[in-house]
Amino acid sequence: MTKPANTSLARPLPEDVTVSVLASADRLGNLETELTERFGKVVDLVAVDPSQPIPGSVILASSLIVVEIDPSQPGSLARINQVRDSSPSKPLIAAVTDMDMPTVRTLLRRGVNDVIALPFDADELVSAVIDLASLRADAPLPLAPMVGISHSSGGVGASTVATHLAAALSQNFEDTRCCLVDLDLQYGELASLLGVESVSNVVDCLDAGDRMDLDIVQNAVVEARDNLSILSVPEDVTPPEGIDTDQILKLLILLRQNYDYVILDLPSGWTEWSLSAACACDELLLVVDQSIRGLRRAKKTVGLLESVDFAPQNVKLVVNRAEKKLFQAIASDDVADALSREVVATLPVVKSGLRQMQEQGQLASEVDPKSGFIKAVDGLAEWVMFSGEETEA
Repeated sequence: MTKPANTSLARPLPEDVTVSVLASADRLGNLETELTERFGKVVDLVAVDPSQPIPGSVILASSLIVVEIDPSQPGSLARINQVRDSSPSKPLIAAVTDMDMPTVRTLLRRGVNDVIALPFDADELVSAVIDLASLRADAPLPLAPMVGISHSSGGVGASTVATHLAAALSQNFEDTRCCLVDLDLQYGELASLLGVESVSNVVDCLDAGDRMDLDIVQNAVVEARDNLSILSVPEDVTPPEGIDTDQILKLLILLRQNYDYVILDLPSGWTEWSLSAACACDELLLVVDQSIRGLRRAKKTVGLLESVDFAPQNVKLVVNRAEKKLFQAIASDDVADALSREVVATLPVVKSGLRQMQEQGQLASEVDPKSGFIKAVDGLAEWVMFSGEETEA
């Protein structure tokens, strides 16, 4: 959600940006005069009931669309798919009444770029349009796939999975640039696991506020391996409650516009901003082990995601540190059944030396590339690379 801006700070839209606002006639009111004064150009206002489709000619003629959405009406929600099917990267703002967080998360996950409140406030609408027009001018590319790695519980090895998955994506597939983002602001250690240091970090990017742009983000990102970059956390503990959700989402958009894949190492504790980041992911990989305690905690995470309408088919399981014992109490199939989610990878225990490798900033693939663990990680990377194609088919 974009905070209202002082109209004196509004700047003209770029000449090539055409804005259309679609809403019921009583919502449009005097917007035409107010928006024309602020933007210095005519904005196309289209009076149409929120349950009706968007005219195809409007979608084609507009470079940025603001549309009234009633989340209780399937026909109204279908407007989002209508825009995304014809123009996947076109900036789209949803205007809704009763703008609670579950509604906002649902709309963001469906593909809108921002959400504003109804009735329209001209200042808020101007601010939202200006922000998205700037993103469009900076990087008009489609968003890259983003995969979240979630800890079912502390110590389950999710950061190990994140680093090795990101490395496999960047190394196994030619010209695939991957960015690994450490969002565990209290205990994150991805930079250490990869043996790199950075002058700037994710919090520095967020603290830049309205100045955050691609240049600031690129200065904070460090290349850890060929085609593998990392955005790390500060050395000092950062209180998670001070993080702005809008800033996190803006940062992720900038990264997705400039890499082929973005991998998030999410914190084990949930906050509003970390849940919003997870909901913005195309796939969420929940890392679990074969313990009763781990399954109980994983079930809580699954329940939380269900409460915010995160699509069940987009939550997959990765069983880490799996052991094949004759009398193994909990097998991978049991994990899938217990959590009602698909297991897409079963990663065996690294028999020896993993901690020593990580203390030296090495990956297991660099020490023992033929190990069972690395073969399983490579299989997971292949699934991530081609899962989108399977879904479309």
